[in-house]
Parts: sequence; C-alpha cells; structure tokens
Amino acid sequence: MRALTKSLPYISALLIALCFVELGIWQLHRAEEMHKPVSHRELATVPLASITAPGINLKPAAANRIVTVTGTYKDIFIAPNQNSLALEVRLLQINGGSGILVVRGAKGSSQQTLNGSITVTGRLYPRQSSDHANNSAHALSRLDPALITSNSALNLYDGYIIAQGETNEYGQEISADRIPTPIVKSGTPGYYWQHLAYVFIWWLMALLVLSAPFYNRLKDRIGV
Repeated sequence: MRALTKSLPYISALLIALCFVELGIWQLHRAEEMHKPVSHRELATVPLASITAPGINLKPAAANRIVTVTGTYKDIFIAPNQNSLALEVRLLQINGGSGILVVRGAKGSSQQTLNGSITVTGRLYPRQSSDHANNSAHALSRLDPALITSNSALNLYDGYIIAQGETNEYGQEISADRIPTPIVKSGTPGYYWQHLAYVFIWWLMALLVLSAPFYNRLKDRIGV
C-alpha cells in the first residue's frame, strides 16, 4: 500500500502527460489537413440522401458533391447581394416530409411556374454563416435553411444546392439563368502555423507534467 501511495503521483503524471501527447497529435493531424492541397477532382454524381440526411449538420465530405434529388417546389425566395446578384431560391419538398433550399439561378424579371415533380442536379454547399442583406418573409439574408425552419413544417437538409440543371416529370430540361457552381474550400478552421503552435504547447505541457513529481522530490532532497 505504501509503495502504491508513493507511485501514485508518477502514475497520475504519466496519464495526464499521455492526454497532452494525444492532444498534440490531434493538432498535428489538423495542421496536416490544412497543408494538403485542395482537390479539384470531381466525384461521381450521387443521390442527395446517400451522403447526408435532413436535420443533421452537413459533413465536410458531403460538401461540394454533385447530387440529384427529386421533389416539388413550394416556397419561393430571393437572396439579394450574392456576388452582386439577386438569386432565385426555392424550397424543394422531397417525399417523406423533408426539404432543401435550391438556388435555381439569377433572379429573372418573371418567375416560372413549375408544377409537378422536378429533378434537380447541382452542387451541394454548406450553409452561409454571414448575412448579405436584411431578412424578410420572401428575402433571405443568407443561404441558410435555419432562416425558414420556423415557417416550414418540413424536416430540412443542412446546406443548399445550386442547380446545374432541372428536368420535369417527362424528362424535359427546364431553362433558367444558371450561375457558376465552383468547388469551395471548406477545410479545417484556423491556420497551419497556429495548429503547429498548439502541438508545441500540448507537448511542452506533457513534459512539464512528467517532470513535476521529480521536481518535487528533488526540492525535498535539497530542502528548498
């Protein structure tokens, strides 16, 4: 028992130091992710429901994918001041009571009446976090489904789709003033050197914790 009591500070220091080492490794991996070149390789087009689900945050791996989804258009919104454009945004209701925001393109002088089943193909983007205009009943300050959750009974997907094409239930193409759908970088938050600094800090703390029991023992020996 006495031996266990004496070794307890060393065991505790070792366990805490291992936690700090793991945190340093985690930050090192994040730094490596920041340093990786952004891949512009297109992956295969997939159904929306195969890479994400309504009511959950959009995963980084799902962002930028080209997806297809079929539903019926419900509410119509305008998103002003989006790269100097006003965009036409519609809420696409999907079977099963879910929905997603779809940017059809630049706002035209007149809005098309789109009835029946519509299949949308486009790029999936994360929701916007900063406002571009004032929010109102028919204008979205940013492309974010959170702005319409209180007025919609649908279970909404996170993010939004910028349509590259649309077809009706007969397979006919639907025209619109489409906008570009570039791949956007949505990588690890922070900066490369910032993560490396955290690696140094965590590992330094691990060394300090490991040295603490020996320091106290040495201090007792010399009577300080």
